[in-house]
This record gives sequence, structure tokens and C-alpha cells, in this order.
Amino acid sequence: MTTMTQATQHTISDQELLALERSFWDALKSRDARTVARLTAHDSTVAGASGVAGLDPSSIAKMIESAPYTMADYRIDPQSVRINRLCDDVVAITYGVHEDLEVDGKPVKLDAFDSSVWKKVDSGWACVLHTESIKGDAYGRDRMREFRAG
Repeated sequence: MTTMTQATQHTISDQELLALERSFWDALKSRDARTVARLTAHDSTVAGASGVAGLDPSSIAKMIESAPYTMADYRIDPQSVRINRLCDDVVAITYGVHEDLEVDGKPVKLDAFDSSVWKKVDSGWACVLHTESIKGDAYGRDRMREFRAG
């Protein structure tokens, strides 16, 4: 009896996924709410230092239009990129990122680790989950007054 092994075909290449992630970042940088909305799933989750939120394309577009910051630039560290294929139509990408922002009129430089989970939908690919962890001590000691002073 002969068994045939079917070669795994990915519906998105690593390079296409990284380009998709950069498209999202570019849209954030240029405050392109339409593109951000188009790339966001109808039931998406964002988790970060400010908490957890459920978003849809309309709510994220409004959030981008009224954001209290501007992004001058960002850099994804290509050496840190990891891609996990959960199944043919769901893929996760994780990486380190540096952000140059202006918040409340003041420059802010931020290093973080981000993850996005993308799902294939009828219209292309949509982000269903995005997380951002600010780089620092895992226990927050670098942000605690008594540890900075001592």
C-alpha cells in the first residue's frame, strides 16, 4: 500500500505576513483609519499596558482618528520575528518593535514586544488579536520608584 504525503501549502508566506503587519503599522503611522479598519477583524481583541479591549473595524477607525499621540516612526526588529502557523487560515507573528512617538506634545521612545494573530477572511487577512508588552523587567521593578532610587 502506498501512502502519499501532501506537502503543506501556506496560504500566506512569511514575507507576505511581515508585509501585512508593516501595512498595519504604516496605516497607524499615517493615521489611515480606513486601512486600519480594513485590516481589523469584526471581533478583534487588543491587549496592552492600558488593558484589554474588544474592537471592530468601526471602533478602531474612530480610535485612530482621535488618538492622543502621533507616530513619527517605528522599526520592527527583523532578527526577532517569529511566525507560528496555527492552521492554514490562522497565523501569528511576534517581534520586537521600537516606536518614536509624540504624546501630549512630548517625544516618547518606546521599545516593546508585539504579537498579532491574523485570520484569513473572505476579503483577505484580518487581525483578530494584537498584544503589546513594553520592554522592561518582567516584574516591573524598573518602573517602581523604590527600585529606581535604590
